[in-house]
Amino acid sequence: MWARVACLAAALLFAACSRPIPQAELPSEPVAFMRQEPRQGIASLDDFMDAVEMRNDERDGRRGKQRPRASISLLTLSTGELRSVPDSGVGSYPLDWSRDGLHLLVGRIGGEPGTLQLFSWNLLTGAWDRLTPDRSLGDASLGEGPIRLSLVGRILQRGSPTGRGVLVYTDRGGTLPLPDALDGRSPDVAADGRTVVFTRDHPRPGRDGVILLSSLRATSARAIARGHRPRFSRNGKWIAYVTRRSGNADVWLMRADGSSKRPITSSSFDEDFPAPSPDGSFVIYASTRGGQAESHLYVTRVRDLAEIQVTQNSQNGRPVW
Repeated sequence: MWARVACLAAALLFAACSRPIPQAELPSEPVAFMRQEPRQGIASLDDFMDAVEMRNDERDGRRGKQRPRASISLLTLSTGELRSVPDSGVGSYPLDWSRDGLHLLVGRIGGEPGTLQLFSWNLLTGAWDRLTPDRSLGDASLGEGPIRLSLVGRILQRGSPTGRGVLVYTDRGGTLPLPDALDGRSPDVAADGRTVVFTRDHPRPGRDGVILLSSLRATSARAIARGHRPRFSRNGKWIAYVTRRSGNADVWLMRADGSSKRPITSSSFDEDFPAPSPDGSFVIYASTRGGQAESHLYVTRVRDLAEIQVTQNSQNGRPVW
């Protein structure tokens, strides 16, 4: 594990200390992530992790605690620039970037219980637009091509709901389920705009689910790995995902067809919410490592597994690149 050096500039999110990856070599595309500012009072790690899991309630009735005041921030790794996404508000989640990197898909808690309202935020103009369809029961992803949006919704058979699963909104204006998508979650659209990767959970908590590929023209989905939270690189060549094959949650990377699987992390701590850089050369993820009650973001370079911690204070999680 790379040694971490304490930095004096606590006001800066990006580490200005010695590191194995030169800052200038890091990608210039911004990372969107959830962050709880220190001035808001740091929540416990458990409370923050509950928040990034997108539990759609303003209070946890079981514990009676207020939702942590986490909001969306942008970090440009190549410069260390940090800024907030204006008007994102508490209870907003970064879900995906458009392929050109100009539009951020955001889910907001509110409205119908158990749903996220879907919005697009323009990086250049700062404008917010409500999407169609405008609600999801979980994660969602933008597409360019026949599939314009993938989301989690209620699947109907003969007009009656049979459960929830992965739906796609097409360029023809219709919403329909993917093959074998019942009970699916965490959908992500490939660069071809035709393929979606998603997860079907294991019936026993804490076990790896199955990661599947499906498309509009397929008659069935194809299992490609064991794990969860799969995400394509924007060029469509790579999928990052999480697996518990070693006992704790580690980040792995595979080609888009499920081949060439390789570990990206191998710490004794849990790593989660992986996202490949647009070209697949780096992977960013959240980790609770270090013996401190905080969640930070780390970046690993794929070719040599060199690693850098890119957040230094507060609670940080759920990155999308």
